This record gives sequence, C-alpha cells and structure tokens, in this order.
Amino acid sequence: MALSPSTPLTRLPFLRSLRAQLALWYGAILALTLLLLSVFTLLLLRQYLTSRADDTLKLHATDTSRTIAAILYRYNTENPGRPPSPDIEKAFIDNNDLQSWGRYVQVINPYGNPVVRSDALKTIPLPRLDEALQDGLKGKTRFDTESKLGEYPVRIVSVPVVMGQNVPYIVQVGASVEGVDTALTRAANLLLILTPSVFLIALLGGGILVGRALKPVDDMTQAALTIESKRLDVRIVPPRSDNEISRLASALNEMIARLDKSFRQIERFSADASHELKTPLTAMRGEAEVALMGEKTPHEYQETLRSVIEETERLSSIVTNLLLLARADANQVKLRQEEVSLDEIAMEAFEGVESLARRKHISLDIAEMDETPLLGDSLWLQQLAANLLQNAVNYTPEGGSVVLSVRREAVEGEVFAVLSVEDTGHGIPEEHLPHIFDRFYRVDSGRSREQGGSGLGLNIVRWIAESHGGTIAVTSAVGQGSTFEVRLPALS
Repeated sequence: MALSPSTPLTRLPFLRSLRAQLALWYGAILALTLLLLSVFTLLLLRQYLTSRADDTLKLHATDTSRTIAAILYRYNTENPGRPPSPDIEKAFIDNNDLQSWGRYVQVINPYGNPVVRSDALKTIPLPRLDEALQDGLKGKTRFDTESKLGEYPVRIVSVPVVMGQNVPYIVQVGASVEGVDTALTRAANLLLILTPSVFLIALLGGGILVGRALKPVDDMTQAALTIESKRLDVRIVPPRSDNEISRLASALNEMIARLDKSFRQIERFSADASHELKTPLTAMRGEAEVALMGEKTPHEYQETLRSVIEETERLSSIVTNLLLLARADANQVKLRQEEVSLDEIAMEAFEGVESLARRKHISLDIAEMDETPLLGDSLWLQQLAANLLQNAVNYTPEGGSVVLSVRREAVEGEVFAVLSVEDTGHGIPEEHLPHIFDRFYRVDSGRSREQGGSGLGLNIVRWIAESHGGTIAVTSAVGQGSTFEVRLPALS
C-alpha cells in the first residue's frame, strides 16, 4: 500500500483498531521514557565520575600543598629571611606519592613559572593557566580542563600554598579523563543493548496485556451484535473482575433492559391504541350498516345519528389525548410558570364535576381546603384535578362518596401542596397498582369503556404532576375505595 506524505496514520486499516492504537501509544511513550532514562543515566554517571575524579585530584593537591607549607615553615625557622633554595623546592614532591601515582604534578611560583615537575611532565609540560594563577594568588582553588596534552583531555586542579597572607607557590595536579570516558563508553554500550531489549520485551508484554484487557470488549461486541429488537431479553455477560469494563457491561445491560421495557411499552401502546381506535370506528360502521339495511323511522335515524356522534366524540377524545401525550413525549408542550393557588384551581374542578356526581347520586364533599400557592400552569393543573375527580365519580357506584382535599405540608424544611381525591368505589387489586398510570391500562376494560374512559386520563395526570416537579401515588383496597394523592412543590 503506497502512502502519500499527507496520508494520516489513522487512515491506515491496521491502525483503526483500538488495540493497535493503544499499542502504538504505549510503544511511543515507552520508547521516549527509556530514551530519557538512558540520557539522564549517562548524565548522572558522568557527573558522578567527574566529581569523584575531581575530589581525588583535589585531595592529592591539598596534601601536597600542606607538605610544601610544612617544608617552608621548617626552612624559614632554620633560615630566617633566606629564600628557598632549588634543592628545597625539588623536595616539594620528591617524598610525595604523586610520583608513583603517575599523574601530572607541578609547583609554580607567583609568576607562573614551574619550580618543580613530576616525571610525567618531563616531555609535555602543563600549559600556563593565567586564570588559575590569578585565582590561586587570591587563595582560591580552581579546576580546568585541557585538551592539548594527549588523546584524552586532562583535568587540572590548582591549589594555593598559603603561608599567612602570602601564596608563595601553587600546586597543580592533573589527570587524564580516560577512565571517565571509558566508563561512560561502556555504560553507553550497555544501555544501547539493554534499552532496545527492554523496549521489545515491554512492548510484547504490553501487547499481550492490551489483548487480554480488550478481549472482554470483543466478547461484548459479539454479544451486542446478536441483540435486536426481537431479542432484547439477551444480556451481555460481564467479566468477573469489578473494573471499568465490568461496569460498562452492567451499564449496557441496564440500557438494554430499558430498551426492552420501552419496546414492550411501544408494542402494547400500539396494540391498545389500535384497539381503542378500532372500537368506536367499528361501532359507527355497525350503526350505519344497520340504518341502511331497511326503512327506518325518523326517530330511529335520530337515535342512530346520536350513537354515531357519541362514538365520534369518544374517538375525538382518544385522538386528542394521544396527540397531547405525543407532544409531551417530544417535549413540545410548554408549561407556564406563574404563581397560582392550588386550592382555587381544585375548587373550579370541583364545581365542574358536581353535576356529574348529582346525576349518579354520588356525594361530592370537601374535607379541607388550605391556601396553597405554587408555581405552575393553572390550565394543566385544573385538568389534573378534573381528571382525578371525574375518574373517582366514574368508578364509584351510586350512593357512594368522593372527597376532595387540598392541604399544605412541610417535610424536612420543604413545603408541599398536597391534592387528595378519595372515593368509596370498587377499589383496585394490588397487582394492578404498579400499572394504573400506564397508557390504556384498565383494571376492568369492559366497564371502563362503558363509562367512557380511554385509559389515558391517569397517564396524563402523572405527566402533569411530574412536569410540575411533583409526584402522584395511589392507595387502594378492593371493596373499600381508592385514594389518589398528588404532591407538588409549594411556595413558602
């Protein structure tokens, strides 16, 4: 495969996988780390060896300086006022181990002229170091490096011989850095062999570890490819270890479970919606076919048309509620946030249901009505209260009672407005309570349809409550009735 200079590495097929990219990044970082480690190792080793060599040079130069100072002291004591003779100067290093040490040693006077040298300087003298001479006359020790004395540079230390306030001589001791360079060369050769070896071993081990770490991901990918809308009961098996991949598998399983639940709800909703829409259409068609089967009296035609209108109104109500819930699911319903009184809204809904309760001979009462201001949309809150009251009246037999209450409660520093609707109806079996707010869900579908319900009212009530930051709950006992309670955040 030919590559142009502008071809990004990420477009190469073998670098598209996460495994290859991780291995590449791991290798690059490892190579850079080993390179920096080798460079720092050589630098530190060079500094250490140079420091040790300088310490050795300074030690011998200082010993020689002290020896010369002792010789001068004895000579001056025995010969006051007389300058040192050449024989005395020659003795400066005759008894010193520097001769056998094999280093470059010389003693110079304040004018920079050598007065005595070691045997190693017979053929090649040390160069004149003016800066070292100046520092020495000031009583300072100085290091210099001279590269013209042989194959390897020579490290030279200049140590003054201090006699009171005077510096009569300066001791210069030098040594080749051959040993330092040889040690550094060997260390560099060793690192040159070890660094690539360590890199290759670590890269191979890292590749194996990356492969093992990503194998659960491959397994999860293969398992995920087998999951489709008809097989949402399949789950991904997480690794045994509790790590990021295990948590990812758990999160994916939770997501699949939610999708499974959503698909089942959609399927049930579609089936229920089709059934709910088909029922009034079938009734309307049946009424029309019966009317066309023979001659009817004007009264009979009126009854037929009245029945068709009732079914049309029921169908229109279902379609309206479905459109409302669809808009709510798409977050297209905008609620106003204004200060309203839940007690006043509940009273308006109460008055609207009174006539229905009277026709069914049901007692409609108010238990308590606290002043409860809150932020919300008055129209939607009124629909919430009206739906609960109508639902209670519809499912309460003749002679029963429905009680409305609005109260203000404070719990752990938070204030709530609580709307409660209690009836003495048939009650709801316990197994139906978790589903009572689902769309098109009915405890008794036949009786609900006869009473004009579409199975969407309670779902709309829950949406209104949750859209206002509240909750809705129900408690019920078969044969004793039900209590629906809406809890909304109130203004303090």
